[in-house]
Amino acid sequence: MRSAANILVISDLHLGEDLTLAATPAISRHLQVLERQLIEFLRHYTRRRRNGLPWRLVINGDMVDFLAMCLLPAQGRVDLRTDDIRHEEHVYGLDRRRQVACAKMRAVVDRHRDVFVALAGFAAAGNTIEIICGNHDVEFHWPEVQETLRAAVTELWTSAPAHQGSVTAAQLRERIRFHPWFFHEPGVAWIEHGHQYDACSSFDYGLEPVAPSGGAIAVNVDAASVRYLSSQHDADVHALAEWSFIGYAQFAVGLGLRGLLRIARGYVSFVRSLLRAWRQLSPHAPANLQRKERHLMRLRTLSRQWKVDERVLHKVDGLRKMPVVNQLGLLAGAAFLDRLLLAGLGTLGLVAAFIALPLLYALPVAALMFGLSRVTARTLERRRVARPEIALALVPHRILDHVDARMVVFGHTHEPVAYPMGDGRTYFNTGSWIPAGKPGALRAFTHLVISRNDKGEAEAALCQWRDGASRAFTPGWVPPGHGTRPKTATPVDGVPATEAPIPAEAA
Repeated sequence: MRSAANILVISDLHLGEDLTLAATPAISRHLQVLERQLIEFLRHYTRRRRNGLPWRLVINGDMVDFLAMCLLPAQGRVDLRTDDIRHEEHVYGLDRRRQVACAKMRAVVDRHRDVFVALAGFAAAGNTIEIICGNHDVEFHWPEVQETLRAAVTELWTSAPAHQGSVTAAQLRERIRFHPWFFHEPGVAWIEHGHQYDACSSFDYGLEPVAPSGGAIAVNVDAASVRYLSSQHDADVHALAEWSFIGYAQFAVGLGLRGLLRIARGYVSFVRSLLRAWRQLSPHAPANLQRKERHLMRLRTLSRQWKVDERVLHKVDGLRKMPVVNQLGLLAGAAFLDRLLLAGLGTLGLVAAFIALPLLYALPVAALMFGLSRVTARTLERRRVARPEIALALVPHRILDHVDARMVVFGHTHEPVAYPMGDGRTYFNTGSWIPAGKPGALRAFTHLVISRNDKGEAEAALCQWRDGASRAFTPGWVPPGHGTRPKTATPVDGVPATEAPIPAEAA
């Protein structure tokens, strides 16, 4: 059956990322660039259809950066009882609770008002907006947060005199939909954010991401590192997972004594929160058994909603990575506790050698200990969790073994990918719209266009928004061991990828 709409897929907008304690003018500037390009993109596709079909805009996770945003109790934006606020929330901001998420959503709409007006115009033109939960905006799990966004978009559109009567509030609301896991176009595409295949960002029960206490989103390594480390300092949140132990140490020392003490305090809170999560998320605890039941119940609901066999969803759900916080050994590595222990034992051993042995014997013993420490450190480094882009690249072919689709589309890694897997199957990653930090302006504004040709066949192109149009984009990253990137790309909108420069303000 021919689809009733063409599809646009974007991801990783991270709106609101600069609403944090450590926001710099550079972060605000890059969000302004993102905002201008995104508004232009939305207005372009609001005006233009292909083969007369409307668009489905799939925002594939991390649309809003609830995780990086920081609301302090003193700001008074959230009505909470004093005894409900922990001491650390006065330092690191309010936890990931639903009423806090609603307040953050309102703050993001205020910060990016024109983006939400453009989204409203896109929906008012007869298109639909499909929002998938990512790890940075898993707060969309709560209906109250979804409704806050819908209400804000509707209010922005219907309150403008020029728009009154063009479309009703009810019609707009119906065209903004939320998906806790995936969007599926039968025979064409399986679309999900992909964080469930990254052990540092995954949740043990993706359809029930709320902690056993029921008050806030469960903690994972990614959330803890952003909350206690990067969001308190001028650090690139999106490159944090790639930092080495030495890199963290050099960064901390470079902050000066006061900054070093501040990051040390944050590190202690980071470790404490991970250990607390490890204790809470025991799979045998009664509260977690209840979470599992709610997860399975929602999986059955999705099976009926999407008309996908429940056994198929179970198989795909089984591909997720167990979170690092559920595995004490990996947790110690992710928090660098094993490196700290190694460094401490090595230092004690060296001191003991020089105290207990004559210098002639102490020197070779010290050299031997240093060599053993290096070998041990390298062994520990190899045990670290795989880079997200590598972990995600291993999954699409396994998904396509189960679901009715020809392509798998992820986000999350910020690395745009278009990788043919053979037999007409393709793995796409839509990258990110972030023009600063990782991945940089040359690899920002990437998206996927899936449209029907005159024969009704679905055709997909990985594109980059440049110079007012979607241009064909040739990604530079491919899964390790899978050859090199293609040397040519299919032109989109009649303009070869090599002929359209990056917008001047993003360069």
